[in-house]
Amino acid sequence: MSKQEKFYDLLDSLRTGVEAAGTLALGTLGLACEGAEKIAEGVKLRYQAARVEGEVDGKLMEAGEMVYATHTGNPTESGELLEKLREIDELKARLAELNETLGRTPEDAVCPSCGEAVEEGDRFCRACGEKLD
Repeated sequence: MSKQEKFYDLLDSLRTGVEAAGTLALGTLGLACEGAEKIAEGVKLRYQAARVEGEVDGKLMEAGEMVYATHTGNPTESGELLEKLREIDELKARLAELNETLGRTPEDAVCPSCGEAVEEGDRFCRACGEKLD
């Protein structure tokens, strides 16, 4: 075998190796992108859940103010209060759907700041560092 043939064999071997490395790199990049998409989707769902929790809290405060107004002699129409309670029911149903999608159970504790699950005994959120009560 001539030096030129050996050289071309070597170049062919290098080309094959580079193609294999490129294929592997593309596969790895694809997996990394899929993982990033899953993480982004989880963050989006946790954000939505936290937003809905905030809406529930706001509606509960409004309902409480209506009940207190009745106590102080400024009665709220029962239809108005009933509508507020229905809004709360709808929000709680949406929150339950989001929590189910996230794999949370009702008794799971979550960070009030970022919505990430926290474990019993944690003093700070492991995801965002927020101090827990």
